[in-house]
Amino acid sequence: MVDSVPAASLPAGLPLDCLVQVVHLPLGDQGEDSFAYNFSLPALHTQAVFDGCGGSGAWQYSEYRGATGAFVSSHIVARVYLDWFNALDPSALPGADHLALSFHDAAEAALKKAEQSCAPMRVSGSLVKSFPTTASVALVRRADASSLSLTALNAGDSRVYFLTPASGLVQLTDDDSRGNPDPLESLRAGAPMSNLISASSPFEIRAREVRVPLPCAVICASDGVFGFLRSPMDFEYVLLDSLRRASSFSVFEEALKQAVVRVTGDDSTCLVSFYGFDSLARAQQLLRPRYLHVASLIRMLDNAGSEAEISEVMAKIWPEYKAATVFSCMRKQE
Repeated sequence: MVDSVPAASLPAGLPLDCLVQVVHLPLGDQGEDSFAYNFSLPALHTQAVFDGCGGSGAWQYSEYRGATGAFVSSHIVARVYLDWFNALDPSALPGADHLALSFHDAAEAALKKAEQSCAPMRVSGSLVKSFPTTASVALVRRADASSLSLTALNAGDSRVYFLTPASGLVQLTDDDSRGNPDPLESLRAGAPMSNLISASSPFEIRAREVRVPLPCAVICASDGVFGFLRSPMDFEYVLLDSLRRASSFSVFEEALKQAVVRVTGDDSTCLVSFYGFDSLARAQQLLRPRYLHVASLIRMLDNAGSEAEISEVMAKIWPEYKAATVFSCMRKQE
């Protein structure tokens, strides 16, 4: 569903063009992804994605009509998040670390209450969790006339990105994966998560706040959206190519969904909000140079024949791409 609001009715302060929403749940109503958003406030917007962890949260609860802990947790935390967000005072918003701690406490209290209302699980093991879910949350404010302030809160391996004509697709959050693999290694290794929201284990909500120049897009995505692609470059290419081909934001949304469905093997949720482009045509125009650059990288990979040749090409292009688009790596270069 595309939520596009007429320009005359948009809240003053935040130049929202459109929200694009891609949701693919192979199991239908039993899908373990959930999401939340609120763009109604004049000075503060939010969007968030939650991915219930089906492996560690597979226990089915009779108290929730047989739903898994993964399903219950992502939906509970989505509701809690929206209630928590709606209680914030945009005129006196605390810092990112305080926001992370406050949201942590709200999510923990809600999941512990759910756990206490249920009979104990009859399974055990180091990977088993009570009501486990990831979270990738974006809060957006106006920083000044030419930029936005973007605060990302996250736990697990769902991600927050931003997209600009100059920088391309920047991964703002770091995955909470054992061994701290980089985004390319994560696609290959599939390391278990080292931190996620749950009722049974301590967890941390990580926070990062940045200033993003306008125009831009803000993206929250569960790992089903990007985790089955060949490389992080491919995700940026899918976004930009789908946008390039579109005749409307609705067409872009459908193209992006079909691109995800073709490769994913999991629930997949992606929220993309566009700010300051004013129109699809201008977004396409401003992002075209970035598209051409990323497309050249993809052609290099596509033209490589054997797996050995693909690995050789990847070894050449990934370090530079990573240094320019993975925020934690960008910070190390400063």
